[in-house]
Amino acid sequence: MSGVESLTPGAGVDSPVARTLQIGEWQADPVLDELRRGEQVLKLEPRKMRLLMALARRPQQLVTLDQLLDEVWGDLVVTPSSVYQSISQLRSVLGDEASQPRYIVTVPRKGYRLVAAVSEVVAVATPAPAAGSISAPLQPETEPEPKRRATDQAVAPLVPPAPPTLPASPAPSLPSVPSRRLLLGGTAAAAALLGAGGWWAWQRAARMPAGDITLAVLPFDDASPKELEQPFAEGLAESVISALSRHQQIRVAARATSFQFRSAQALAPQAKQLAVTHVLWGELRRLQQGLTLKLSLHRAADSEVLWQQVLESPAAALGSLAESVANAALGALGVTPLPADAKPVPLADAYEFYLLGLHHQRGGQIEGILKARTYYQRAIDADPGFALAYVGQASSWIGEYHYGNGLSIRAMDARAQPLIDRALQLDPVLPLAQGVQGSLHSYRGEHDEARLWHERALAKAPHDASLLYWAGAAENKAGWPVRALAYYSRAAELSPLSPQIQHLTGWAATNAGRYELAEQAYRRALSLAPKHANGARGFGIIGFARGRLDEAVQGYRQALTIKPKDAYFWDQLAWIYLDLGLIDEAKQAFAQFQAQSPQPVWAQVSAARLWVCTQDQPALRKAVDALPVQSKERDAVIETALLRVVLGQPEQAYKTLSSVIGLVLADPVPLYDEWSTFLGQHALLDVAVIYSATDHREQAEPFIEQASSYVERYAKQGNVWHAIGYHRARIAALRGQPDAALAALEDAVRLGWRRGWWLVQDPALQSLRELPRFKAVLARIEDSNRLQRQRLQT
Repeated sequence: MSGVESLTPGAGVDSPVARTLQIGEWQADPVLDELRRGEQVLKLEPRKMRLLMALARRPQQLVTLDQLLDEVWGDLVVTPSSVYQSISQLRSVLGDEASQPRYIVTVPRKGYRLVAAVSEVVAVATPAPAAGSISAPLQPETEPEPKRRATDQAVAPLVPPAPPTLPASPAPSLPSVPSRRLLLGGTAAAAALLGAGGWWAWQRAARMPAGDITLAVLPFDDASPKELEQPFAEGLAESVISALSRHQQIRVAARATSFQFRSAQALAPQAKQLAVTHVLWGELRRLQQGLTLKLSLHRAADSEVLWQQVLESPAAALGSLAESVANAALGALGVTPLPADAKPVPLADAYEFYLLGLHHQRGGQIEGILKARTYYQRAIDADPGFALAYVGQASSWIGEYHYGNGLSIRAMDARAQPLIDRALQLDPVLPLAQGVQGSLHSYRGEHDEARLWHERALAKAPHDASLLYWAGAAENKAGWPVRALAYYSRAAELSPLSPQIQHLTGWAATNAGRYELAEQAYRRALSLAPKHANGARGFGIIGFARGRLDEAVQGYRQALTIKPKDAYFWDQLAWIYLDLGLIDEAKQAFAQFQAQSPQPVWAQVSAARLWVCTQDQPALRKAVDALPVQSKERDAVIETALLRVVLGQPEQAYKTLSSVIGLVLADPVPLYDEWSTFLGQHALLDVAVIYSATDHREQAEPFIEQASSYVERYAKQGNVWHAIGYHRARIAALRGQPDAALAALEDAVRLGWRRGWWLVQDPALQSLRELPRFKAVLARIEDSNRLQRQRLQT
């Protein structure tokens, strides 16, 4: 037998007789806790060195689990899984494979044998690590947190090892983890896989300053035996992006951009254009007791591998895995890790359900949103203390509202707000919860509160593209298009391949009158997503904004070739046809709107405008009589009352309005927003018109004043809309100021207002109809529309 026999049986590494051993290709120094092979030096965590020496003292012999637990973990109470995981880590460091072992052989249900040759190294001086050598310390075990439930025990988060120190630019070390006690009978011991050992391969290259780094996290691949884990793998990658977005210095590309690439090699040709400097990729393998995740960091420009590591996680530690991956990547980049998070780790089943919800919601279709909601609910059921699951559930209700599935804004708000309240109760500083809270305030017209919530969220996660997107949308809804553009610009830097950000950029630029920028954004959106209808619709919006209705028709027609069942596209096209005087086309478009609309009452009300345009009083009366007076659709009832005024039915109009005036005064959802105001619709003014036409002037005045303040605020905040002139004309006419009203109308026509048919019928403008300047306004509108009709028909 080799010279190792002289070692005292049972002597640990702290024993004075502990000596350097040659174990296969490696020299193991238990005093310095180092493994050396030529010039390569690996720093081993002390307990892992004890484990290696416990095996090396008995080369070729079985060492039982009980022996290893006594000799290596004698000062701790742990489960056998600590041994299993530590053996796996040692194999990774030694370059060994369990299927074809050269160092450590598993003896099933008994223990392990060290089969590599072992000999004592006599009088070996300890060499200094060579420049550029690899150092891969394994982290010490940690004690679990106190129990958070009677049935389960929280798992301490994984802490990856610090990256090697490069001579040119030393990397900061990750904070050490204090030793903790692991209890028998609890969940699998997370401490045994802190850092998960893995293996490192680091190319010598100068590191960038943190502020210059943009990291793209690609969708992780599933390498599990049955290949059924791809949704989970991609959900995990998205969760890593969310964690990294909280870093105050580096930028992380949004999912909508990074998930368009499956490999670093695929991204490399576009790296410069996307301003991406590094790429993180992972390969997940599900095992019976947990999973392994092979990570690699690449230089984006040429896809060269800079760093690699394998993380191993038992099932019970899944809830901390995304944070661990994020910190491993940050360590490899040489930047500070994320701040320690004191909130409880979610239970494994709940976290997995949440990741599956993310995967399904990512598709952006109503079917996926509804399926995601099911998974979020299962996550809540599995762990009622998991704040992110409530955020996901709330976002599914918002998504359903946006996709026009018949869910009203009030119903959405009633479902989403309690979920966000619960999420913030559990985690008051959770950025995604704060962001959704800001969006809910925005939907209710509470713009100052919305801004505060979005600012808080972005202070915590400054590089989260979703938060920037939401903050921009809230500013645009508040009537601040230039502020919105600033947020969208930052979001586009993180997600240059997102068509949605381009859509919103186009809309905000249109509001600000920056039509060239709007066209550029919509062209970019179409190039990114030719089959996404909002890009084409954007040109319809710009055409309407500029009074180029023939271009507006072409934009909406193109959008409808992509999405022929979009009810609201048909509605908007129908109104433009009315403006142009194309009655037959308007009839067909309104018929499609009614056939596709999830809100049949509003579709009936909107279609009734056809008979206003044609001045067909019998047809209009028949249409209005068919409308339900007691509808819960407040805005539709106001519109019905206004049409009663057009019909010369003041008493019925007043009665109809009275049926919803309580909801008008008490409803948390505002009666106006930037989109309806842009289109020339303002329910507050309609209420004032109804009261004025029915001789209730005192009741009308507060609504006139309120509407005026809203319209003027929009104008002062930088919105360039022809409809602002129309709204001002109505307000001035209601106040008995004909000259001001006519001047406002002339300004509206100059900017592109082309709705002449309604000017003739609008009760607010009745006092102006016989004035020459009013007739001149109508003539200019008709001249413009005639030319545009000719262009459409050629």
